[in-house]
Amino acid sequence: MNRKIVTTLISMLLCFSLSAKEKIDDVIARAAEDIVQKCGAKSILVIDDFESPTQKMTLYIREQLADSIYVEDGLVTTVTREHMDIAEKELKFQNSGLVSEKTILSVAERLGARFAVFGRLEEFNSGFILRVRMLDVKTGGYLSRKTYEFGYSQKTAQLLGNASSYKKVAVGGIGEINKNSIEFIAPALGFSFDFSLWRKFSLGAKVLVSYDYHEKQNQVLTIETLGALRYYIVSFSGEPVSGMYLEAQAGASLLLVDSKLKSVFNGGGAAGYRLTLGSFFIEPELRFGYPYMCGAGLAAGIRF
Repeated sequence: MNRKIVTTLISMLLCFSLSAKEKIDDVIARAAEDIVQKCGAKSILVIDDFESPTQKMTLYIREQLADSIYVEDGLVTTVTREHMDIAEKELKFQNSGLVSEKTILSVAERLGARFAVFGRLEEFNSGFILRVRMLDVKTGGYLSRKTYEFGYSQKTAQLLGNASSYKKVAVGGIGEINKNSIEFIAPALGFSFDFSLWRKFSLGAKVLVSYDYHEKQNQVLTIETLGALRYYIVSFSGEPVSGMYLEAQAGASLLLVDSKLKSVFNGGGAAGYRLTLGSFFIEPELRFGYPYMCGAGLAAGIRF
């Protein structure tokens, strides 16, 4: 029975992982495919800069788009910023330094291009929007105006210059019900601590105290001391050390039964979700193992 529950839970987590937002390379590849469909054979295509918060991101979008278009259809010739600099500097001087769609068209026409592509990256909700615009150089009209959404990732964090700025330590309290009970379930309270080794892995420790108040013949108090190794499968917000996770747990349980103390090995696994709210987190979790069999709890705390 427990094995079926664990299998079902893991399957659900994998499904959620697959349904997460696309990443930056995915949407650039889709944009490249859409652009190529608008181009004729042996067309010359100018790819202008995409406005973004950092020069590193701007350069990445432009070059990745050019590479993707080449892979999609090697017959399309792409011209990027390096080829446009001289012509654009002349036009900027003529237009008092202003860069507009008219300027882009003029530069593209000087280079003998048939089409021009440009756009903008914007942060929106829990991800980004990439706006891609495609102009017909001869007519000056839009061939395509499309918007692509994608989520946060380690790559976007690095390109935006904030890859290392995430909270690595979390401390919180836990409330749980589990099978540290002879006949029914036992309520439990405890606390947790974890430290992020990397953006997806963390080490931690937990202490839980359960009391079997349903037992009539014996008074059973269980103290669990656990070490934990956690892997974050997917974060829908893209934030490090957050989202859905799997965790391996091992330690010892101290059982106090009618004032008699004994210890047993404690081991198992858990699956849950860390929802981050700034410096705070909320974390529902299901766990399975020995000797407690199963438990369901909710943790909350602070990150720093």
